[in-house]
Amino acid sequence: MLSKIILWGALTLAMGALLFGVWVRAWPDVEMGRRLTENNCGVCHDLTATQKNRKGPFLWGVVNRPAGVVDFAYSAAFLSIAHVKPFVWDEAHLERFITDPGAFIPMTRMAQRDAGHPLAFEGIESAANRRDVIAYLSTLK
Repeated sequence: MLSKIILWGALTLAMGALLFGVWVRAWPDVEMGRRLTENNCGVCHDLTATQKNRKGPFLWGVVNRPAGVVDFAYSAAFLSIAHVKPFVWDEAHLERFITDPGAFIPMTRMAQRDAGHPLAFEGIESAANRRDVIAYLSTLK
């Protein structure tokens, strides 16, 4: 009888820990998003309030900004999407773009390794990591 109580107690504790871990990860981690953004985006994009373009346009204030409005030499592929079918960099569009930029905007320069872009960005697989990046980008204002 005591072994059953111990077993049920251990199972209850394990389930509680699992549920707590899933619950905690259900919300974005802005600090993790900062690290991911610096490592994945900060190589080519300015993340500061100075709003300087680098290899890519600055990302300060990108969340809810219309696509293609920064004074930057965007690729023809990007402009063909942003000007023909305008959109705003809201969470849904950022999610799609960060998942796979080449699928969202075919032939976009930043996703093309063979176009002289050795640091091409191919996307972030983890939905939690993408959520963290977007949460961090939302703080840049």
